[in-house]
Amino acid sequence: MQHLPNDTIDVLLDQFGQIETIYGDPDFPTTTDAWGGNDTVTVTVTQPETEVTIFGDANTTLHGQSHGGNDTLTVNLSFGWNAFLVIGDAQAMTDDASGGNDTINVLANSMYTNVHAFGDAAGDMSGNSHGGSDTITGAVGWRNYDQVYAGDAGGSMTGTAQGGNDTIAITVDTLQGFATASGDAIGSIGGDAHGGNDNITFTFGTDVAMTGGFGYGDSVTSLTDNAQGGDDILTLEFDGIDTIQFAHPTLYGDAPTMSGNAQGGNDILTGGATYDFLYGDAKVYDPATPGSITGGRDILNGGAGNDQLSGGGNSDTFVFNTGSGNDLITNFDQGNKAVGSTATEHDLINVQNYGFADWTALSSLISDNAAGDAVIHLSASDSITLDGVTAASLHPTDFVI
Repeated sequence: MQHLPNDTIDVLLDQFGQIETIYGDPDFPTTTDAWGGNDTVTVTVTQPETEVTIFGDANTTLHGQSHGGNDTLTVNLSFGWNAFLVIGDAQAMTDDASGGNDTINVLANSMYTNVHAFGDAAGDMSGNSHGGSDTITGAVGWRNYDQVYAGDAGGSMTGTAQGGNDTIAITVDTLQGFATASGDAIGSIGGDAHGGNDNITFTFGTDVAMTGGFGYGDSVTSLTDNAQGGDDILTLEFDGIDTIQFAHPTLYGDAPTMSGNAQGGNDILTGGATYDFLYGDAKVYDPATPGSITGGRDILNGGAGNDQLSGGGNSDTFVFNTGSGNDLITNFDQGNKAVGSTATEHDLINVQNYGFADWTALSSLISDNAAGDAVIHLSASDSITLDGVTAASLHPTDFVI
C-alpha cells in the first residue's frame, strides 16, 4: 500500500482575476490501494474575481481500496466577487474507496462570493465507497446566494455507498443571502446507499433580512430505491432579535422527496426565532407499493415564531417550549397515510415546558376552529393547530404533559 506524504501548501492570490487549482496530492497513483497524505492547504485571497478549486487529494476517481487523507483545507479572503470549489478528497469515489476525515473552512462572509464545499467527492459516490467524517465551516456574506455544502458528495450516491458522520456549521449574518447544506449528497441517494449520521447547524446573526438557510439531513434532491437516511440533527440558531426572514428557513430530516422503498432516519429538527418549515422525513412521497416507504421516528421543535411542522410517516414527537408562537402541525397521526401505509402511528405532543398540572387543565384549552381543526391554546400568544384533527379525537395519550 502506497502512502503519500503529508504536505503543507500555502497559496497567496493577490492579483485581480486569478484562477487556481490546488491539489493536496497531485500525483495520486492509479493503484487501487493508495492512501492520500494528511495535507494542509491554506489559500489567502485579497483581490476580486478570483476562482479557486482545492482537492484534498486529486481530481481523480478513488477506486479499489484507495483512501483519501485527513486533510485541512482553508480559504481566507478579504475581498468579494469570488468563487470557491473545495473538495475534501477527489472528483468521485467507487468500489471500496474511502474518504478521509477532512476539515474544510471557507468563511466567505464577503460580498458576492459563491462557495461549493463537499466533504469527499465533487461528483458521485458509487459502489461500496464510504465517506469520511468531515467537518465543514462556512459563512454567508452580502448577496451570496450560491453557497452549497455537502458532507459527502456534490453529486449522487448509489450502490451501497455510505455517507460519513459529518458536521456542517454555517453562519448567516447578512442582509441578503442564504446557504444550502446537506449531510450527505446534493444529488439523489438511491440503490442501497445509506446516509451518515450528520449534524447541520445554521447560526443567524443580529443583522439579517431577506435571508435563510435550507438544511437536508441526507439529500437536497431525493431518497429513492432502497436508500436509507441517517439519524441526523438539524438546528437553526439565532444570536439576535428582531430578525426578518424573507426566505423562510426550511429543514428536511431526510430529503424533499422519498420514493420507492426509501427509509427515513430518526432525526432531530430544531427551528429558530422565525417562521420555519420543518419536515421530519420529506415533503413529497411516491411509494413503489402502498406503505413501501418508512418514515423515521423524528423529534421536531419549531422554536419561537409561527412554524409549520410535518413529522411524516411513523411515530414522531413534536416539542413546544414557552414562547413557541402559533404553530401548525400538518399531519398529526396522518403521516403513514401519505405513503399508503395502514400501520398505526402514535405521534406525541410534548408541552411539558408549559407546566400544565394534568390532562384536565390542558384539555380545557383545546377547541375547534372555524375549519374544524383542533387548536391547543397554550398561552395568550402560543397555540398549536392540528390540521385535519378534531378536538374530540384527542386523548391524554397524545400528549407529554
